[in-house]
Amino acid sequence: MPRLVELNERFKDRGVAVVSINQGKRVKAAEEFLNTHKVAHTVLADLSGSVFDAYRVRAIPVTVIIDKNGRVAFRHVGFSQGDEEKLAREVESLL
Repeated sequence: MPRLVELNERFKDRGVAVVSINQGKRVKAAEEFLNTHKVAHTVLADLSGSVFDAYRVRAIPVTVIIDKNGRVAFRHVGFSQGDEEKLAREVESLL
């Protein structure tokens, strides 16, 4: 999550929107986490699991980069140190 916060800061003035989706009904716990980690980008709750189903999410974390036409351009399962620069390069390639 901290890397997504950084990506949001880096690209928000260039028309890029970072949106996180929390799965499940533990909304209060998610709100506490977001406040603790100063998450400023949009975070939605997928209470029914329909968004996770639509994007075929079977494990978390998953990062999906959607282009300006609404198509999935890149998809990553998991996260490792250094992946934030790979994500940044992919976003840059779409701008």
